[in-house]
Amino acid sequence: MKLAATDFDGTFCPIQQPVPQSNIEAVKTWQAAGHKFGICTGRGLSLIDFELKKYPDLHPDYLVCNNGAVIVNEQKEILTSLTFPREMLQGLLDMPLIHATKNPMRILTETDMYLLDIPTVTEFGLNIPMEKVTFAQAREMPKVVQVSMRCATVEEAQAMTAKIREKYPDIIGNINRNYVDLNLKEANKRDGLRRLLAVTKWQPEDVFFIGDDQNDLPAVEYFRGYTVETAQPFMKEAARAVYPSVGDMLLRNI
Repeated sequence: MKLAATDFDGTFCPIQQPVPQSNIEAVKTWQAAGHKFGICTGRGLSLIDFELKKYPDLHPDYLVCNNGAVIVNEQKEILTSLTFPREMLQGLLDMPLIHATKNPMRILTETDMYLLDIPTVTEFGLNIPMEKVTFAQAREMPKVVQVSMRCATVEEAQAMTAKIREKYPDIIGNINRNYVDLNLKEANKRDGLRRLLAVTKWQPEDVFFIGDDQNDLPAVEYFRGYTVETAQPFMKEAARAVYPSVGDMLLRNI
């Protein structure tokens, strides 16, 4: 048995386009050969599930969500999760640069997501309704696994992450383009896949990870993974090989 793991946005699903049917057909061929396939994403469970419902022929064997913070099986049952300690979450939300931001922000629990009710003229960029919550409500939420923000630029996302890590070294900023996902530092796609293997006891003969951006880099380096032709140059330099699509990667390694 082999295990394939793909980033969703920009890798399995091209930006602002639907998932190519050729990728879905390749997944079916891969699974029919007895291999496991899953999606490894910065999206929370509710958001990736919202997308997957558009593709009834696609049945991942697992999902690694929230950059590795939440892992579920095929039935969407939570296998393991990394939640913020209450005091750390409250301290993060009380930081002046967070409390005063005009960037749109989301709060994600193990299963749900909420939009922080703050004055902003920028949309988060997701075509899905979200309930709004206040800072006070967010501070008291149980099982929070991620705080996400859409910054104006990649550089702003990097600067925001650096300032937060100065105060909270146990928080990591998983950056994907101009979005930053704040998770516990153990929540990354590399370690999420390692926890998946530990909890399922799967022992694949090889792991095939493919991603296209900065938050995929640790997994690409650790698993000697792959990337797609639309990826940034630094990803192509790190990858074992560059493929036109995820479907091509699956079919060539079946």
